[in-house]
Amino acid sequence: MFCAWLIAAQEAVTATVTAGASTGLTALPLASKGLLTTLFGLVGVFLVLLLFFFAIKLLQNFGSKRETTKE
Repeated sequence: MFCAWLIAAQEAVTATVTAGASTGLTALPLASKGLLTTLFGLVGVFLVLLLFFFAIKLLQNFGSKRETTKE
């Protein structure tokens, strides 16, 4: 009983995956996929750099406030 249900579910998933395989990013040429990957990677790197920049500025702000309260 369980095996029949498992086989039916597997066939349904396989049919769904093969029907929708030619849509979206999989239909793009290899060069376009590479350019998109490069673009997303660069955006991610600059987002992390911005995060570090704001974290450093925030920590510098806390440090300068602490020094002024000590004096």
